[in-house]
Amino acid sequence: MRFTRGIRRNGASPRRQGPVRGVAIALFALLLTATPGATQTPPSPGTAGPNLPSLQGDLALSLADAISMGIENNLDVELVRHDPLIADAQEFAAWGVYDPDAFAEFDYASRAIPQASALQVGVDQLLERELDGTAGIRGLLPKLGWQYQIGYTGSSLETNSAIANLSPEYRANVTATATLPLLRGFWWGEPWVQVKLAGVRSDSAGHQFRQSLMDVVQGIENAYWDLSATKDQLRVADKSLETAEELLEQVEAQYEVGVVSKVEVVEAEAGVASRQFDQIVADNAYGQAEDRLIDLVLGPFLQPSSTLRIIPSDSPEEYQRFEVDPDEATRRALEHRPELAILRDQVRQREFEIKGARNQWLPQLDLRGDWGLNGLSGKGQESAFGGPPPTNISRHYSDAHQDFFTGDQAESWSAGAVFSIPIGNVQARGNLTASRLELRRAKTQVRRQEQTIILEIRDAIRALNSTLEGIEAAESRRVAAAEQLRAESIRLEYGESTPFDVLQREEDLVDAESQKIVALEAYHNSVTALDRAQGTILKDRNILVQEAARLR
Repeated sequence: MRFTRGIRRNGASPRRQGPVRGVAIALFALLLTATPGATQTPPSPGTAGPNLPSLQGDLALSLADAISMGIENNLDVELVRHDPLIADAQEFAAWGVYDPDAFAEFDYASRAIPQASALQVGVDQLLERELDGTAGIRGLLPKLGWQYQIGYTGSSLETNSAIANLSPEYRANVTATATLPLLRGFWWGEPWVQVKLAGVRSDSAGHQFRQSLMDVVQGIENAYWDLSATKDQLRVADKSLETAEELLEQVEAQYEVGVVSKVEVVEAEAGVASRQFDQIVADNAYGQAEDRLIDLVLGPFLQPSSTLRIIPSDSPEEYQRFEVDPDEATRRALEHRPELAILRDQVRQREFEIKGARNQWLPQLDLRGDWGLNGLSGKGQESAFGGPPPTNISRHYSDAHQDFFTGDQAESWSAGAVFSIPIGNVQARGNLTASRLELRRAKTQVRRQEQTIILEIRDAIRALNSTLEGIEAAESRRVAAAEQLRAESIRLEYGESTPFDVLQREEDLVDAESQKIVALEAYHNSVTALDRAQGTILKDRNILVQEAARLR
C-alpha cells in the first residue's frame, strides 16, 4: 500500500502507539523485583550513591517503552528541564523593576551653636534637638516609564531660641511627586525593553527544551535499532559458527574414512577459528550497544556491577513502504522545527532592542510635578519680643494633621519640565545602527535555517527511499547466497567441492545477511531522521512536552 506520510502514518506499527509515560515506572519496578537480592527500595532517578540497586537479569524492551523510560530517567533530559524554569523565573524577576518600593528614613540631630545676637537675649548657645522621619512608597509604572512617589514627613524640634514661639515644634507634610518622561524613557525605556526580552528568552527556552527532547528521543531510537542490529549480527555470527562446526564434524568424518585429505580438515578448523573470532567481536559490539541504550534509558541506575541484558522486542523486519510529499514535509518542518522557532525569537529580541535603542536616541523631555499638604503644631512659649504664646496652635504632634484634606489645609504644589539632548548623541546613534544590523543578520539566519531545513528534508526523503531499495536488494542477495551455499554443501557431500569453497559460500551468506541487517537499521534510522527533520518526532510518538518538562 502506498500513501502520503503525514504527521503520523496510517496503520503505524505498534511502536508508534501507546502512552509516553506510565509504563516506565512499572517496567523498572518489575525489573528490580526480578533482580536477585534487590530488596531495598529503588531510589529516585536523581539519587546518587552506593545504595543504588544493581541492574541484573533480562529485560524485553519495546521501542515505545525505551522512549518512555528515557524521558523519565535520562539525565540529559533532566538537565535541560531546568532551563525553561530558570527562564520563567528570570522573566518573573524582570517584572520586579516595577515593584513599588516602600521606604523610610529617620534622623536625630543635636546642635549647640554659639550665639552673639541681640535677638537671642540671655542665650550664649543656641541648643536644638531635632527628630525627623520620612516614609512612603515610590515606583515605576509599567510601559509608560513614569516615576511616582507618595511620602509622609514628620519632624520635632526642641530649641532654647529666644525668638521661637514653639518648643517643641511639630511639622507634618504629605507630598506626591511624579516625573513623566514624554520622549526618552517613555514606553520603550530600558526597564520595559528588558521585560520584553526576558519574555522572549522564556519562550526560546521552551523551544530549546523541545529541541533537546527531540534529539534525545532520536538518540534513543537510533540506539534501540543499533542494539537490535547488533543482536541480529550476533545471531548471524552464532549461526555461522554453528555451521562451521557442523562442517568440521562432517569433514573429520570424511577424513576418517579416507574421502578427504588432512588439508581439508585444517581448512575446516581454520573456518571454525575465524568464526569464533567473529562471534567474540559481535558479542562485544552487542554489549557496547546495550550499554549505550541503558545509559539513555536507565543511566542513573547503571553501576559497574550491572549485568542487565536488554532484549529488543520490536522486530526490525516490520517496515512499511510509503511515499513522502516533499512540499508537505517542508511545510510541517517550517511549522514545527524548534530550531527555526528559536531563530525567530532572536528576530523578536532584535526588534525589541531596536525599539529600545531608538528610544534612547530621542532627546529627554520630562514633566515634573509635586503636590503637598503642610501641618504645624507645638507647645507655645513667650518669645524675646514679649508677646504671648500663640493660642491658635495645637500642642500635640497628632494635631499637625488636623487640617489635612479640609478647607483650611496649607497646600503647596509645583510643576516644571526638563529638556536635554546630548550634542551629537554618538552613543545612541551607534547603538541604533548596531541593533538594526543585528536584526538584519537575525532575519538572514532565519532564511539560512529555512534553506537548511529544505536540504535536510530532501536528504531524509532520499535516504528513506534508498534504504527501502537497499532492503530489497539485500534480501535478493541473501536469498541467492543461501541457495549458493545449499548447492555448494550438496556438491561437498558428493565430493565435487571442498570445505574451503563451502566456507567461502557461507561467508558470502553471512555478508549478505549482515548487509540486510544494516539496511533495516538504516531504514528505521531514516524514518526517525525524517520525523526529526519535520519536527514531528514528539507528536508522532504521543509525547506531551509539558508533561516531559516536569522535574522528576
